[in-house]
Amino acid sequence: MEIDEESLVKVDGQEEKRMWFNCPSCDRMVTGLVQTGHPHPEKHSVYSYSHCCQCCEQGQSSHGELWMCAGVPAALFRSVKLGAGLQHYLLHDPGGHSRPVLLFLHGANTYIYPETLWWDVQKLVSSNQTLRENFIVIAPFGSIGEPIVHPSSWKKADRFYNEVHYVKCFDPEILWDFFISALRTLEEEGEERFDPARLHVTGYSMGGQATWSLANLFGSRLASAAPMAARCAWEDDAWDQQGSILGEMQRLPVWSYAGKADTRAVSWRDLWWLADQRGHETKASESTISTEHGVKATVYTWNSDLSLSLLEGTPTDHCIWDAVLHCEAAFGLFSRMLLARCGSPPSIDATDTRFPALSNGSNGSNG
Repeated sequence: MEIDEESLVKVDGQEEKRMWFNCPSCDRMVTGLVQTGHPHPEKHSVYSYSHCCQCCEQGQSSHGELWMCAGVPAALFRSVKLGAGLQHYLLHDPGGHSRPVLLFLHGANTYIYPETLWWDVQKLVSSNQTLRENFIVIAPFGSIGEPIVHPSSWKKADRFYNEVHYVKCFDPEILWDFFISALRTLEEEGEERFDPARLHVTGYSMGGQATWSLANLFGSRLASAAPMAARCAWEDDAWDQQGSILGEMQRLPVWSYAGKADTRAVSWRDLWWLADQRGHETKASESTISTEHGVKATVYTWNSDLSLSLLEGTPTDHCIWDAVLHCEAAFGLFSRMLLARCGSPPSIDATDTRFPALSNGSNGSNG
């Protein structure tokens, strides 16, 4: 797959490089970040500067360790025009018609290691049969140079130990524009590939925060939202926009997940507010879930469309998402998504501005 030569990346004043390039020896696309700022002009101990990995550069038939490869499968790699540039993403498509669509949003680490998005998608698709066989997955790269993210003022070491500006957050409105553009591309490739009333979003950490933001601004167009390891980052004028936000979230199924000890990733007040606005009791019912891998979750349920699951036994208090995403038997997330539908789906021919429920008088009913 050839990449538009205008798709360039420039890292903190370094020379511009192609954002992605074809590996000369295999069917993978390689992040251009391996060609920027490397400290050893001739050779690096881990990364190839010209191929997806040193195994390919040496003509070997295998790729070696996953973490040593900076490539992603070209068969899944896509791009769409967004503003003045290109937004790149991965696509899993099981085929068929009227499929539900999952927008999958990664965490902050992928900003400087774009190839890790493929690791996430690969594990998700291989581990969860319900998702693999039923859902179209659209997973955008929120990496250096991509239009859907904002850089931060603070810095972090990249793969070559250069201090580079890190990521601040996804931009929810540009992200929504991308999502509709990617859906439009799917529609152009074949009729009725997906059902616009079955658009779902999930994400972890930075992606979980973006999931909350999309629910706040465009929730009346979604069938469900499942934020993980993140609380909502309210905009400064959120209190003044309370009615508009509620119009988007009034009937949106919201299933939230976090580590029990990861207190920064949970805001009980937000969930109590939403429960109260929906007419539920402030206090949720409690139940427990246990998996065969030793993970336990306490599930706080206000009703079938609003819940919080607090997990224990995961590798870290923050990194809880794999336990939920990969264990359908215990958590049943995608089985629930299969049943959820949006009562006011978006038009794929045009992109909504924020708070679309106001513009069309919809209450964002879901069922």
